Amino acid sequence: MTPSSREHWQTEWSQDVFAFDDYHADPDHSVGILDPVEGHPYLIAETVGQFNYEAGHGFDMKYRRAGDIARQTSQALYHAQAHGRTADHPAIAGAIAWCAFDYASLMNSWNAVKCPGIADVFRFPKLGASFYLAQVLPSARPVIEPNFYWDFGPQTPTGPGSRAVIFSNCDRLELFLNNKPLPPLRPDRAGFPNLAYPPFIADLRLNFPAAPELSPGNHPELRIDGYIGSNRVLSRYFSSNPATDRFWLHADDVALNADGSDMTRLAFAVVDKFGAPRAFATGTVALQLHGPGEIVGDNPFQLTETGGVGAVYVRTVSGASGIIRIDAWHSSHGKASVQIQSR
Repeated sequence: MTPSSREHWQTEWSQDVFAFDDYHADPDHSVGILDPVEGHPYLIAETVGQFNYEAGHGFDMKYRRAGDIARQTSQALYHAQAHGRTADHPAIAGAIAWCAFDYASLMNSWNAVKCPGIADVFRFPKLGASFYLAQVLPSARPVIEPNFYWDFGPQTPTGPGSRAVIFSNCDRLELFLNNKPLPPLRPDRAGFPNLAYPPFIADLRLNFPAAPELSPGNHPELRIDGYIGSNRVLSRYFSSNPATDRFWLHADDVALNADGSDMTRLAFAVVDKFGAPRAFATGTVALQLHGPGEIVGDNPFQLTETGGVGAVYVRTVSGASGIIRIDAWHSSHGKASVQIQSR
């Protein structure tokens, strides 16, 4: 259902559940959620997507990993607002926010790829996924997911800013810049009262005239410690020094069936020395396969358009078993290799 179908839906449609695509902005340009239809089961079938909440109309928000950083960081907050405000309506069964993955499309797209996903076409989570990753019981998995890149490039020369968002399911976070502590953080329950795990808001403007060692040019490191009660349950580390970046290569599966159709994703990225993705990394990845398999995808692979990450697939050859080895070279960060058993 859409706004045009709300008025006459009872006479023109026959629905067990009023499943409504709610794309509209509140006056403050945040995500709006309409009241449900009285006396009828009600579900938000779509929200967020590429809707332009700042303008209040249109679907031109392209959440590209290689695109505008302010737009990237807004995505997770819009998803958090949508779910938090849906939860404030007891008569709304739930919300399905659009969407999981980028996909091929000619509508509102970038080079024929539509970009509303919280993960890209290669299944790498974007910043927009940080909200969802944190919505899990800490006893199952403690989570610390910054909704920013620890990067001092042209778009963020002094850091993530005065309201840098970190999604986590911890009780409190303690942040350190080059081991110098910042004030501890608590979740923003006032701003997101209906979320199980609201975001944390940090002032991460690196403009410290009294502490020149923390200037962006000196490549400060960030550490985030997460606590449940008095116990530290997780620490994340981030480097801003691109000179220590490295090339990362990973196969999702270590064994495949030698039937000529089984295959696995081979993912690669430029990461900092702690393994965090390096924002806006560029370069070329060249792949060479040895053994009973073949590469499906771009080879060589240009990273500029995809924001420093990418993937191809490795497919088996029918009836040919053995070890498949893939060697990969990044144009600036050296070589990495993986092995896959075809059996």
